[in-house]
Amino acid sequence: MTEQGSERITCTSGEWSTLELICKKKDCGAPKEMPHLTYDFNKEGTLFGATARAICDKGYQVQGSSYRQCYATGWSGRSRCEVVTCEEPIDIMNGMISEKPAKQFPEYGDVIQYSCDEGYTLIGNKSIQCNEDGEYNSFLPECKDVNDIPLKPKTISASITTSTVPPTIQVSGTRHSIGEHDTHTATNVNDIPLKSASITTTSTVPPTIQVSGRHHGIGEHDINAATTTAAAVGSVICIVIAIVLFVVLCVHKRKGSYQTGEDSRRKEELLQFQNDLS
Repeated sequence: MTEQGSERITCTSGEWSTLELICKKKDCGAPKEMPHLTYDFNKEGTLFGATARAICDKGYQVQGSSYRQCYATGWSGRSRCEVVTCEEPIDIMNGMISEKPAKQFPEYGDVIQYSCDEGYTLIGNKSIQCNEDGEYNSFLPECKDVNDIPLKPKTISASITTSTVPPTIQVSGTRHSIGEHDTHTATNVNDIPLKSASITTTSTVPPTIQVSGRHHGIGEHDINAATTTAAAVGSVICIVIAIVLFVVLCVHKRKGSYQTGEDSRRKEELLQFQNDLS
């Protein structure tokens, strides 16, 4: 387009007059404003040859030209934004639509609420909403007979406090802690719960102690009824050894006394013999 100067030159005395015409690109200016519509221009802006992309707000879609171009006559095409709509909501079996917009086709952001008939309970979301892509944000809910819904078992929570103190048993009137290698024989157990089950010798059965005809688990190491018998046998062996040692000592002592008497008699006889010679 002409900015200034004349569009004509003349020939005078065989020479053309000086060209003073200055041209510049046509500026189409900003397209007409429309609700929920903006444009993204290229580097040419709004000058001749520029292009503009139509952009709609969230929940709206372009109708008409997505791109427009600046010509000498102005912007090409027309663009507008229309709200997104979803399909007409449908009723559900054994239920109904309790609330919906007045229009036939819900628009972006509209909410439809459902409820169930008497004797039925609603499964799923009780409401659905029209999204920006023209779809509902969730599936339709269902209404089911209350008698067909399985009851959920109640969960009872309980806290258990554990202690690191080793168990104790009463042995001959004294309490003893059961460690990893304790091998006491219990005669009276007060702190261990009684079990009437009989003993089975397997690797998976916890160790036991025989107390008054009953067996009680005490720990990881096996302490069974044979402990009592072994203790008795050990005592008998100790007594026998003590008797044998006592007898040996007595015999040795008597032998020493006898030898001492013989030496005395021999000394007396020798002295007597010497006296006789002298």
